[in-house]
Amino acid sequence: MDVLMFHDLRREHFELPLDRFRLTFDDGLYSHYYYAPCFESHPQVLTFFITTAFIRPGAARRVFSGRYLEYREAAFYAERALLDGDFSAYMTVEEVQRLSARPNVRIGAHSHFHDVTLTDVHPKRPRATSPWRLKRLGSVPADLLGGMSIRSRLAFQGSEFSAGRLRPRSEAEWEDYIRRDTELCLEWFARHLNRQPDLYGFPFNEYSPKLIAILKTYGFREFYAGSSVKHAEVIGRTDVEDLAP
Repeated sequence: MDVLMFHDLRREHFELPLDRFRLTFDDGLYSHYYYAPCFESHPQVLTFFITTAFIRPGAARRVFSGRYLEYREAAFYAERALLDGDFSAYMTVEEVQRLSARPNVRIGAHSHFHDVTLTDVHPKRPRATSPWRLKRLGSVPADLLGGMSIRSRLAFQGSEFSAGRLRPRSEAEWEDYIRRDTELCLEWFARHLNRQPDLYGFPFNEYSPKLIAILKTYGFREFYAGSSVKHAEVIGRTDVEDLAP
């Protein structure tokens, strides 16, 4: 059965033949919790990938009872979270806990920080860079950005900006970052859900053999990315926006 990937949810998504797909949800947005009652009769288990640094303490809010929320693209919420420190568009701890208690739900990891780095490794299919990613690297002079791409800080070794120049991140530094991010993510799961996840959805759907190898040492066994997967252990997904009207 094909796998469908959601970020934010909108009314038109519910007009699609969702029963034909396994459904996954990235980032831990509040809309995932809000619309959970709409998926109670879905024939397959639902998988939610949580970015743990975005999940903050707080009470559970209301769920869907007929009113649809305003839809925004994931980049809008990422900018508010990573640049403005506003995490209100993401689930609270109590909401994740309630969601995880549903019998048809699995909770997986989607990293802790969900951050970016500069690299000279370009995507095979050029795509527009979200403005928040450029703002996230705002201290880097524009002349140093030429010829560089903004990619996943976990999947790519990348470069650091310091003392007015870009310095390639050493392999040891890259590995240390992956381990730190993963350990913080697992600590969150242990503290708030009393479990260790074995499902991992890659931030930005980007991955590398090194990232997979390190994640496997922490017990992860099932990995998800976008539709163009090049690794036998990674499960590909179709973005719901490719189907929605």
